[in-house]
Amino acid sequence: MQVVTDSGVDLSLSPEEQRALRIRVVPLTVQLEGQSYREGVDIIADDFYRRLIESGAMPTTSQPSPGEFEAVYRELAAEDPEILSIHISSGLSGTINSARTAAAAVPSARITVVD
Repeated sequence: MQVVTDSGVDLSLSPEEQRALRIRVVPLTVQLEGQSYREGVDIIADDFYRRLIESGAMPTTSQPSPGEFEAVYRELAAEDPEILSIHISSGLSGTINSARTAAAAVPSARITVVD
């Protein structure tokens, strides 16, 4: 079984630990001062907080698209079709809806999406 989550979950695991545990993190997008960054890809937490303090601006986030989840699900399903996808609460974000839409588009996998 493999696990998919989003960067709204702070795992505090190194990329090596994530790979060893078969965990894939799909990044949320953060907008700060007119720039968009994929969490953990284009910007790391230390840089984000430094920029946040320096700018005083209020950031916004956006959920990954269904296509982003679908690409990850398809890649992982080629190795092991059992996927557990755990995400930030639907009461806080639409991320779970993107994950559910993507899961339905990958019938070759057995994806359980948990809210």
